[in-house]
Amino acid sequence: KICGDLRGLLACSSTNIRTKACNAIGNMVRYSDAFYDSFCQAEILPQLIALCADGDSACRKFASFALGNSAFHSDALYGKLAPAIPQLLRLLEDEDEKTRANAAGAIGNLVRNSSELCSMMVQEGALQSLYNLVNARRPRTTVDGAKSSCTLERFVADSSVKIALFSLGNLAVHSECRHELQSSIGAVYLCRALMGLCR
Repeated sequence: KICGDLRGLLACSSTNIRTKACNAIGNMVRYSDAFYDSFCQAEILPQLIALCADGDSACRKFASFALGNSAFHSDALYGKLAPAIPQLLRLLEDEDEKTRANAAGAIGNLVRNSSELCSMMVQEGALQSLYNLVNARRPRTTVDGAKSSCTLERFVADSSVKIALFSLGNLAVHSECRHELQSSIGAVYLCRALMGLCR
């Protein structure tokens, strides 16, 4: 019954209630997959996917949080979560850092337990999108070869960058994604650029 109630809350006209419902769902599956079947039966996942495009920033943040946790513990919901991939990729460009981090984490979780969605990840450009998130925020050297310490500190502290790199690692475990990284994405260039920041 609780999942049926959550469905109603996710469709509520109140932004605050939708946001709190997304947060509650995310926490329900934070530590185990006990509610996975119930979410599937109650058809909660399509609502969460739709809320990733909600006009409210907090709602998008917690919808992506809930989707990420729905993919963390097993691949049982991967098939139902596949339609979330395009929405999550759009959220990698969200203005809110935590929303970007949640979306990046969800993408990594969708390949964490199996390679079921790897083809779709490649087809939808997930690896390129994660690369773009990191590369767009990477500090550049100035004309005199110096690096802005302020910019570097911001880059290092950005949680979305850390999670995007971690998710790229999850994707690289699978041969299909690894091939895409090696052949089409500038992974080697990015690694060298990141190492250069440590000098």
